[in-house]
Order: sequence, then structure tokens, then C-alpha cells
Amino acid sequence: MVLDAELRYFESIKDDLLRHSETKFALIIGKELLGIFDNPGEAYKTGIEKRGNVPMLIKQVLKEDTTARVPAMMLGLLHART
Repeated sequence: MVLDAELRYFESIKDDLLRHSETKFALIIGKELLGIFDNPGEAYKTGIEKRGNVPMLIKQVLKEDTTARVPAMMLGLLHART
């Protein structure tokens, strides 16, 4: 699944991130932390500048996980029409 490697890497460094960057946003591509940011827009801009339009994880550093996965295929959105 897309971003599985990034999510696993985030979990492996989460304790350290919580100590130093709680409530900030981590930018991870592959198994590399590219930075910590005050807002997701800054993280996204940096990700595009450094790596281009590739899958990237921008995740807020919080004690409780707020990640929700809802694949578009499960919702039938792959065939949605505007």
C-alpha cells in the first residue's frame, strides 16, 4: 500500500519526535525524515521542492494516532463523475 514504508518509519522514530517536535508536522519520503514543520503546507512545499511530485507522508506528531485510511476504491470514488 502507498505510504506503508513511510508510516512504519514514522512509528519507528515517533518517540523521539514526540520528545522534540510534538504537534509539529513531519515530512517523510521513503525512510527519510526530510524535516519538521509548523504546518502541513510548509512540509508539502519542501517535499515538492526537494523530491518533486512523489508520494510523501506529512503527519502531525501526536501521542494519539489520528490517521484514517479510506481507500477511494472502497467508496466507489474511482468512478465518480462531477
